[in-house]
Amino acid sequence: LKHDFIRFVSATMASQVVFSLYSMVDGLMVSIGVNEYAMSAVNLAIPFTNALFSIAVLFAVGSSTLIAIFIAQDKRHEADTLFSQNFATLLIIGAVITALVLLFLDPFARLLGADEITLDYVKHYLLGIAPFSVCYLVSYNLEVLVKTDGYPRYALFTVIGGCLTNCVLDYIAIFHLDMGVFGAAVATGISQLATCISYFIHFFSKKCTFRLRKFRFDPRLYARILPIGLSDGVTELCTGLMIFLFNRTVLKCIGTDGVVTYTVIAYATTIIINLMVGVSQGTQPLVSYQYGKEDYPSCRKLLRYALTTVCVLAPVLFVLIFLFAPQIVRAYLSHATQELIAYSIQAFRKYSISYLLLGFNIVIGGFMTANERPVPAICISVGRGLVLQSAVLLTLAAAFGGEAIWYTPVLSEAMCLVMSLLFLRSYRRQTDMQA
Repeated sequence: LKHDFIRFVSATMASQVVFSLYSMVDGLMVSIGVNEYAMSAVNLAIPFTNALFSIAVLFAVGSSTLIAIFIAQDKRHEADTLFSQNFATLLIIGAVITALVLLFLDPFARLLGADEITLDYVKHYLLGIAPFSVCYLVSYNLEVLVKTDGYPRYALFTVIGGCLTNCVLDYIAIFHLDMGVFGAAVATGISQLATCISYFIHFFSKKCTFRLRKFRFDPRLYARILPIGLSDGVTELCTGLMIFLFNRTVLKCIGTDGVVTYTVIAYATTIIINLMVGVSQGTQPLVSYQYGKEDYPSCRKLLRYALTTVCVLAPVLFVLIFLFAPQIVRAYLSHATQELIAYSIQAFRKYSISYLLLGFNIVIGGFMTANERPVPAICISVGRGLVLQSAVLLTLAAAFGGEAIWYTPVLSEAMCLVMSLLFLRSYRRQTDMQA
């Protein structure tokens, strides 16, 4: 069990880190190749890509959990049917999203928070990324399913290949073709398409455990898929919503330079969160498999492995971020004033204290998901990702002004951790009774 945990979690963490580099590379190259306000425009558009990922995660986690349970119960036909129906559904959703964004481009850009300085940048980025909405949905969905199929390294190498493709195309589009933020978006979209093709190769190969087949659409499947995947989907969506809300609040309390500061913080925070999500999602297929066998001691052992990993990882990441905050900020704000750089470093270090806590909430929420306990999982995800954080953000902004808002995630994660531990205690009592 420990060997499987290490194999799945290490590959998933690496995949998540590489996955988060997509937006970070876009932001860094746009900052260097255009300017810091173009970079902040990319950050303003991040809630859109977060929304795409939230839909992908919603279907991926739910379907992979059920497929893992079906395989454990030797129900191969049900696994194939679920895989095929899920794939077709995502194709339709992606096409609809693309059409809506392109039809309502200007109001959508303004909804994301674009002002007169950033409006054209945001619209150009959306024009480049929206046609690839299907690829965003399908690529992440297939990545999770490849790991469920027992090939986490294949998923890792595919994600790495997609990231390298994105880096190369970003450089060519921005510095050689002078395509600006539109080129950065197209480069990201093409890299997503490349990962889709790689995953298709696996699923059409003989080594794949489940495969596409003709199916009759069964809406009842989503009565199980959506509640299971809702927690992780909401986690991803809440990330985008909080970036949206933070952008609005910072713009009101501090100004445009504050949005630039938050953009740098958001990029670094994405990596921290994705590392913790990697621990959670790497554990989930293993927990779901043991849950399908009703082996509750193994489920609890996997949870212990995951929480131990977070105990080691969280302080290491906090120390690294705290020490190297000046280098990270200067890498993104190479053309900014020294005053803005100094302020950004100070704000970054305040915000980074939350990195000590957030991993525990993410792992406990993911564990509840893997055990088909959607209500606690959703409460944790919505609590830490939106409800508690937005309440703390607006309270601090109203009571103490702009300088206090950088402590928002510390307070909200601490409050959510209390709730997570209460849910975990309830779970332990119930499984003790079942055992």
